[in-house]
Amino acid sequence: MMKNSIIWPLAILIGLLGALIAAQREKEIVSRPNDPIPKKEVMKLTGELKGAKLSRDVSILWLFGPEDHRGGEHDYIRIKELFVPMLKTIPRVTVDEAFQFPTQEQFDQADLLIQYLHLPDLTDKQLSMFQKFVDDGGSVVSLHESCIMRPIAQAEKLAGCIGCSWKGNQTSKWGKFAHDHPVHLKTEHPAFKGLPNSIQLNDESYWNLLKRKNVEVIGAIAPASDQKFEDVLKSEGVRSDAFWTYTSGKGRVFGTTTGHYTYTFHDPIYRVLLLRGMAWALDENPAPFMPLAFQGITNDEGFVGTKDTMMDYKNRKR
Repeated sequence: MMKNSIIWPLAILIGLLGALIAAQREKEIVSRPNDPIPKKEVMKLTGELKGAKLSRDVSILWLFGPEDHRGGEHDYIRIKELFVPMLKTIPRVTVDEAFQFPTQEQFDQADLLIQYLHLPDLTDKQLSMFQKFVDDGGSVVSLHESCIMRPIAQAEKLAGCIGCSWKGNQTSKWGKFAHDHPVHLKTEHPAFKGLPNSIQLNDESYWNLLKRKNVEVIGAIAPASDQKFEDVLKSEGVRSDAFWTYTSGKGRVFGTTTGHYTYTFHDPIYRVLLLRGMAWALDENPAPFMPLAFQGITNDEGFVGTKDTMMDYKNRKR
């Protein structure tokens, strides 16, 4: 009895100490983009681009919402205005936009839904529309906070549409990460085949999410390691759910909980991951998407990326 009475307070103390250390580490993480890298290094990941074509016409629907953080974070409108014109430069691609939630007509016309927003309180009818879109063969790319919905009953339904969702503040976690905790990639998966085993970002992610049966985690955040991906997922303190794929019915979903900062979307390696995800969700060759990894972020010296933290931005509601 005495032994147990000592162990429990000690376990609580260790837990509190771990939380304090994690909180202190969060404060010490500097929000800044990666240094630009030579174009030739990015081209090693994009592969041959000459003559690459989509196999069909593709209609993309970009779903966005009101910006809800300080400038440089959750810039949903700003990122939409960055990517929509770029996507339109891909031959055979058309792009439409939806604010907060698509109409049924927009769902009917879309091949790929890309969502970057904090979803509003969706009705059961809207969630059914979303689920039907996926099950009937629609493709989805879900970015960062797009996986969050409350209460838990609605979160369950959202997970049915995209594979993962926020399980509740007592279970799911969020936090920033830096270069000492790389994003480890499952390079056996077709979406990430041929890419490095890990990449470095200064960003934010969520983990301990509610996951549906057909979810495959293909990206996780953990200390630097030479372990195989499956062993990284089992390691202490791992943040899984950084990237995942999901199938439901005939549909394919590529999701990530990263993408908090605007500068992250100007990182060429991160763009490669997203463009690979779009292509995988559509079951298309990624090569036609790859020019976007360079677009607008390549300087005259042949370096790709940005040094701008992009925090000097005024949010907009629409």
